Amino acid sequence: MSKEVINTVRVQAAAGRSEELGKQLQKIVDTLRELPGCDSYMVDRCPEDSNRWNVSARWQSEAAMQSHFNSPQVQGFIGLIDSRLANAVDFNSFPIV
Repeated sequence: MSKEVINTVRVQAAAGRSEELGKQLQKIVDTLRELPGCDSYMVDRCPEDSNRWNVSARWQSEAAMQSHFNSPQVQGFIGLIDSRLANAVDFNSFPIV
């Protein structure tokens, strides 16, 4: 039996671009939540820092999450830095116990 897995992405907005970043993150999440094996995918602004956004996803298995990492849509996160909307993107994942 496969274990459910959660992955998170913490994104720091470039100066003055937090609102625009939030809209772009929502577009990315709307696309990714449709991938097979995804139970949920959401984006929230950090209550302590209005320039930081937290994205989290819950996957039915590690295999589903790994498949997601290989999808072209995930490159949207890297594109946030290239487009200067974000100055830091931090990825993490862990199994649900």
